[in-house]
Amino acid sequence: MNYQHRRSAFTLVELLVVMAIISVLLGLLLPAVQQAREAARRTTCRNKLRQIGIALHGYESLHRVMPPGYLYMNGEDYQALTGDLPDRTDEDNQLGFAWGAYVLPFLEQDNYYAMIDFERPPFDTANAEIRETQLGFFHCPSDTYSPDNWVVRDDTDPNDVERYATSSYCASWGPATSSVNLDATPELAEGVFYRNSATKIKDIQDGTTHTIAIGERTNGPIMGGLPPHPSFETSWLAAVRDIDTPGDDHGHMVLFDGQFTPNTAVGPGADRGVSAPHTSYGLFLFCDGSVHPVTENISVEVYSNLLTINGNEVVSYP
Repeated sequence: MNYQHRRSAFTLVELLVVMAIISVLLGLLLPAVQQAREAARRTTCRNKLRQIGIALHGYESLHRVMPPGYLYMNGEDYQALTGDLPDRTDEDNQLGFAWGAYVLPFLEQDNYYAMIDFERPPFDTANAEIRETQLGFFHCPSDTYSPDNWVVRDDTDPNDVERYATSSYCASWGPATSSVNLDATPELAEGVFYRNSATKIKDIQDGTTHTIAIGERTNGPIMGGLPPHPSFETSWLAAVRDIDTPGDDHGHMVLFDGQFTPNTAVGPGADRGVSAPHTSYGLFLFCDGSVHPVTENISVEVYSNLLTINGNEVVSYP
């Protein structure tokens, strides 16, 4: 009688070989999947910046100027205008509402815009709800820091912390140095947005195609982070005084300057730089509404030229 031997299972060696092959295939596949996901996130980020560009032009079309970088009024002028006592000191900015707040109607976000009491400071209780409202269209999908983070301005009372919803986008103040920048000299801007700015399209003599309007910045850690805040502070609503530093506008909450090229900000003044959630580059909205990547290897000179509105430079980038 003939018996036919049938194998009922794989041998251990065969199983190990199959597992090794699967591991290799997964190792090859996962980076491709991650790259595809990042490409999708990058596309979404581009689209959000384009929508912001449309909103900026919508605002300009109605008001004939770009929205202000942020509004500023000292305590004395605020009291004379409203009859109300200023918050804390005369040095503190009593306003601060920024470009992100003013473009809301042009992003079809009238309900959020209606929640803002522009007659009261952003730190007033009248604006408590809106200042803590996270708005997804101001968050890059690659930015893992901002959506669940806050910019804290006053935590002296743990039961009533004054904090502000975050953003992944900030507006261009222009080129800068360690001594001339948006924090130290807020009114010496060469860019589109600054304290009480009212830039007209015709003011952009360098051409809207070659002038940056908006850049990316997460609320993640600063390289070599320094006190008082080791992380970036980026908000959509306003630039707001800090309880610990009276007289400081904190314009870097809504603006950036060009002392550092993208993603290279480190040391003193780093909180004024751009820190995009993409490796080696950031996405920038230009004044003509186009969106382009700018690498961290761009020269400071070329980068600075892209940030001025009337520097009379000849720029071949992008």
